[in-house]
Amino acid sequence: MATQPPAISPKSWLSTRGRWTAAFAWSLVAVSVLAWPQPAIAAYSIVIPAGTLAQSLRSLSSQTGVSVGFAGSLPNIRTKAVHGARSAAEALSQMLAGSGYRAIATGQSSFRLERVPKAERLEPPSPRDTNMEAAHIVVTALKRRASLFSLPATIAIIKPDDLQSASGIGGSDTLDRELPSLSTSDVGAGRNRLFLRGIGDGPLGGYNQSSVAILMDEARLTYDAPDPDWALVDIDRVEVLEGPQGPLYGTGAIGGIVKIVTRQPDLVETSLSANAGVAITRDGDLTNSQSLVLNVPLADGKSAMRAVTYRVDRAGWIDNVGGKGDGNRERLAGGRLNFKFAPSRWTVDIGGAVQSRGAGDSQYVDGDLGPLKRPGRLREAGDLDATLAMFTVSGPVAGLELTSVTSLSKQEAVAAYDATPLAGLLGTSGVTKVTDDRRYTVFDQEVRLRNPAARSFDWIAGVSLIKASTDSKVSAEDASTKVDRLSFSRSVMETALFGEGTYKINSRLAIGAGGRLFSSRIEDEGRYGGDDTLEGKTIVRGSASAAVNWQAAPGTAIFARASTAYRPGGINVQPEATQQKYEADELASIELGTHVTVDGILAISTTAFATQWKHVQADELLGDGLVATRNAGDALNYGIEGKLSWLPTASTTVNFGFLLQSSRLQDETPGAEVDDKRLPVVPQTAARLKIAKEFMFAGWNGRAAVGVDYEGATHLSFDPTLDRRTRGHATFDASLLLSNGLWSIGLVADNLGNSTADSFAFGNPYRIRDDAQRTPERPRTIGINIGRTF
Repeated sequence: MATQPPAISPKSWLSTRGRWTAAFAWSLVAVSVLAWPQPAIAAYSIVIPAGTLAQSLRSLSSQTGVSVGFAGSLPNIRTKAVHGARSAAEALSQMLAGSGYRAIATGQSSFRLERVPKAERLEPPSPRDTNMEAAHIVVTALKRRASLFSLPATIAIIKPDDLQSASGIGGSDTLDRELPSLSTSDVGAGRNRLFLRGIGDGPLGGYNQSSVAILMDEARLTYDAPDPDWALVDIDRVEVLEGPQGPLYGTGAIGGIVKIVTRQPDLVETSLSANAGVAITRDGDLTNSQSLVLNVPLADGKSAMRAVTYRVDRAGWIDNVGGKGDGNRERLAGGRLNFKFAPSRWTVDIGGAVQSRGAGDSQYVDGDLGPLKRPGRLREAGDLDATLAMFTVSGPVAGLELTSVTSLSKQEAVAAYDATPLAGLLGTSGVTKVTDDRRYTVFDQEVRLRNPAARSFDWIAGVSLIKASTDSKVSAEDASTKVDRLSFSRSVMETALFGEGTYKINSRLAIGAGGRLFSSRIEDEGRYGGDDTLEGKTIVRGSASAAVNWQAAPGTAIFARASTAYRPGGINVQPEATQQKYEADELASIELGTHVTVDGILAISTTAFATQWKHVQADELLGDGLVATRNAGDALNYGIEGKLSWLPTASTTVNFGFLLQSSRLQDETPGAEVDDKRLPVVPQTAARLKIAKEFMFAGWNGRAAVGVDYEGATHLSFDPTLDRRTRGHATFDASLLLSNGLWSIGLVADNLGNSTADSFAFGNPYRIRDDAQRTPERPRTIGINIGRTF
């Protein structure tokens, strides 16, 4: 698909009558020679902040003396920041990346701007160009646009080409495959929890707050809900920020954040793209998928609409013997609608999204019937409906940049379980089904300011209001009786002041610090049987961070960062719970990292980290199948992770990422019985190797890739009566992508070796104590996807 240009900001003070004349005059002034002429190939260290094209060209001309011409009025587009460019050509390439425009050299000190032909914009970049720009990738996870190379943090950027799925439309499973530091409980799409860098706590689906905050653009999607697993359709990238993020994101970001950055409406060009795919799964049947993306400018470069719709009918592969085969078939449908308005220097974004996901049965097995079969029983269907609305306003105020973000996210997750072995405890008889219905709502309002023109001191400050609510009902029923087992409601109101700043001591050394002061009002109310429990409390706490970033040499950066994060406690309404009230847990983390690039063909990033985690909140499975939360003790997590990108040839890319860590309890809570002290679910080792080759074939651009993903051994729980081990295992994947500018063809294979290894030793909390449960990898799936852009 075509890379979309950033938002256009036309000058609001120009009158309608004189706009074209003034714009023409302005373009002549902006691109004329404003300094002494110098050769365009002269060496510089060019730094230009993001801004309008006119502003960026003036800054470039003042630093290098080059002139840039354009036929007609200068386009009203925003350009990307330039960091450390060594020539005017490199600076122009950085600032115009993704804008739909390019600069052509017309002399030693002059360039001409021209619009990139549509077909050329659809061509994939060469590996060398991609790697050369790696140090200048702009990320927004820290709530401001900044160069990846300049940030004292561990951030992973995953692009759409690396999120290919044989099913046609990928989700969190493809993200997990690409990033060794990310782990997921494999209960089923829409019911999983994500874990980053060894911070594993609640794989069984308790009610404590999630350890990873998930966002779409500026909207916060979750508080204590599972990962909604939004389809990764028409996205620009996924940014993963590792380690505690308390100062900028508040409670619930103790492990880090995952931010999905969608493609924004194009204010200039109308486009339509359609994709359709079909796949076959071994021991399953056919999958089919479709998606459609429409972009329509609405008012002469001042507003636009972008609409996305998609659906997937995904094959199942788990058989209930004597019952339905391939029962865990899944259906997914959803869409997004976004409007962008840029009438002046202000930008307004209004968007919404809906998604519905339903699985006919669960995806675990037990018994001795084979890797993909289990004894016949009730179907364990699951449904997840999610909606999102967001409203973002950004623009200048007194020389500062103001951003206001308002979002509302809702989820309803419904899961059914065969609970027949516990019928006596649940008040039923015979075949028994338990229904767990949970509804989550997150309202997020944030207003922040920053100084975009700052040279030595870059800062951001703001206020935040988060209101989250959870309503859960658990009931059991047999052929004639329905029994309400649990009713639970939680309401959280969190208000905060936050800020973060970076001071550049010189061109090579910068120090930074951040903090957040927040007040949370938490109200928990529950009913178990005939007993009611009510708890309300207000807490005032803070989080902080400090960092230093040193450009040790050209192409080499070294950083150190210390940070904290906090997660509130709560109550358990179940009488069997070990603790009726569980305490807040908090983390303090330090990390030391490096980013190194060598001659544009080798990039290496490494981070060593250590985290002290106090009062670890962990899931506790009770005798009646319900899940409570307890404090397991204090943990220490330390390790090293890294990524290497190498270009052995101009068309070949080798990427390797790894994680080595020790994540264990150090001190147990008195009375807790812990056998395996490793933190649950998260592996101690993980790695990803991927080799890609670019080529041309009969006028088509091609990209072939093969990859192997390894996840080390894990276990399920601190509870020795429940604990199950999962062995380390590897899976293989491959893809072949072809594009000629209008048509695209993709052939993708997942789990090429057809591994049936256990990915998660859990599936049903009401049966797991009777039989060991296993969640096998999805069998080999091969799919073909065809796309057309109009």
